[in-house]
Amino acid sequence: MNRFIFLRDKTGNWQRSNDALNKRIAPVDPQGPAQPVIEAAALSEQDLADAFHDTTILSMAPVMATRLVAPYDMDLARQQTPKVGWGLDAVGATQTRYSGKGSRVALLDTGIDSAHPAFQGVTITSQDFVGTGVQDVNGHGTHLAGTVLGRDLENQRIGVARGITDLYVGKAVLDTGKGSSCTFLKAFLWALQQKPDIIGFAISFDTLAESEALQDNGYPANLSISAAVHAYRGNLRIFERIIRMSEFGPVPLILGAAGDDCLRYISPEFTTGPVSPAAGRGVLAVGACQQGANGIEPAPFSNNNPALVAPGTGIISADLPTGTRALNGSCMAMAHAAGVAALWAEKLREEGETPNASTLANCLSSAAISDGMGPSQTPISCGRGLVQAP
Repeated sequence: MNRFIFLRDKTGNWQRSNDALNKRIAPVDPQGPAQPVIEAAALSEQDLADAFHDTTILSMAPVMATRLVAPYDMDLARQQTPKVGWGLDAVGATQTRYSGKGSRVALLDTGIDSAHPAFQGVTITSQDFVGTGVQDVNGHGTHLAGTVLGRDLENQRIGVARGITDLYVGKAVLDTGKGSSCTFLKAFLWALQQKPDIIGFAISFDTLAESEALQDNGYPANLSISAAVHAYRGNLRIFERIIRMSEFGPVPLILGAAGDDCLRYISPEFTTGPVSPAAGRGVLAVGACQQGANGIEPAPFSNNNPALVAPGTGIISADLPTGTRALNGSCMAMAHAAGVAALWAEKLREEGETPNASTLANCLSSAAISDGMGPSQTPISCGRGLVQAP
């Protein structure tokens, strides 16, 4: 029996649910908070037929593989010697008077090392969705959080918005960087329920891994590709439907890493678009840029058609267990953009406006710059341009 993921509506009348199906799906307390629920179960063909008659089920799709967005092996990234803090200067974080005070950010990644000195004074609310504990053994999630709000380390500034005191961390992938759409969607649903101003993630639906797993289970190659695409499409629809739900109040700004699949250093034609769910409706996909000989330019690995770009090469941030290290990727760019969005959220509140997806997206887009960027910068490679602090 295949595993399926379900988005169920707890706001509806649970008397309408199918009793036979409820025996298969993990029980949910209908007296709990009136919010949607993500569940997963191995179901037979008869179970699936029953599901079509259960009016509490809003959407369903096969559970599929996910992965971290990362262009380089961790060890290779450690060997770089980048200019310290160039990304903070590029987005204007070192010139603004705003610190992100009062802003609330949620990150979905490999967890966090909450004891790291970069997070002194930060209240971290965390949840583990993969069963290994929220402690970050990989280091990727800790690095992202350090870029968003990290306090200074070794007399170096690493954080864009050092005034943030409320951070929400969902561990949505294993320490290997691999996971499932079920754990990601559960983490995303949880993040929305925390009512942050900004949600950031650097995780993609992995159709290649899904296709390979299906072939390992006996699927013919062509069928495995078709089935993986079907699962990808269904999970993206569930993700987008969750965003559109009204149970959570104002939708926060949702930022996703655009992906690191391009090979521009081999050929300018070896490009692709944003990964999903960063490419989903209601999400701003953030691409990576770097320092070039003629100004800021797209990073050679960063996927095309982002909404915006931010620094993503040689980014120094928190390392395990206490120090710093440099990493490259659109995930690092997403973290810069999340920090900048937190600065804008503080400014909006100061001016009596409410930070939400619409107001924050407008701030980031209208303030983004393309002047001073190199000749390789185009709307296709860099979207509206480089994010800027208020």
